[in-house]
Amino acid sequence: MTLPTPDVTRGPVRETSLEAPCPVCGRAPLVLRSLDLDLPYFGEALQTTLLCLACGYHHGDLLLTRHREALRITLRVVGPEHRSARVARSSSGTVRIPELGATLEPGPQAEAFITNVEGVLRKFLDVVQGQEAVAETPGARRRLRSVRERMEAMIEGREPFTFILEDPTGNSDVIQDDVVRETLTPEEAARLKSSETVFDLADLARSDEEE
Repeated sequence: MTLPTPDVTRGPVRETSLEAPCPVCGRAPLVLRSLDLDLPYFGEALQTTLLCLACGYHHGDLLLTRHREALRITLRVVGPEHRSARVARSSSGTVRIPELGATLEPGPQAEAFITNVEGVLRKFLDVVQGQEAVAETPGARRRLRSVRERMEAMIEGREPFTFILEDPTGNSDVIQDDVVRETLTPEEAARLKSSETVFDLADLARSDEEE
């Protein structure tokens, strides 16, 4: 669920040709397009798009210029004003919902997005629904159904939860009066992963032997 931003102020698009091969088709050159933005609630930002004109491959990112330090943003979500809080997640941001054991980590092709807390939950929900549809054992289906039902309760405001956004580059943010911002230590920032998107059900799941 990406929020429309009709009042975004845009600067001129800058285009640069890169003598580098496309990671998909191997052809060169790639085109780098960059655009200065003034985003409502977030301020100045830089939007970048890497594009292959041969095969159509593209990769986008969004860099907020307000924060520089590695940070952790925590929001206790208890009301509709929290579920609607704006979220800007850069391609280096990690999102956690500890009550679910759910983690969204950046991968090599991770792209930035702007949405709200509910929108991020729905991204997780899409993953769970897909896993539930192809679950191979009754135990796995029961566990995934339990997670899905809890997520639906969170989206509908029937269950409070904790929303954590961490970014070693500081280029992510959550806009809400109740957020708590902490600067990450170099050790904490170094522990953040740059792997494929992960949805971890460890905090809720029981082993198949226990089913």
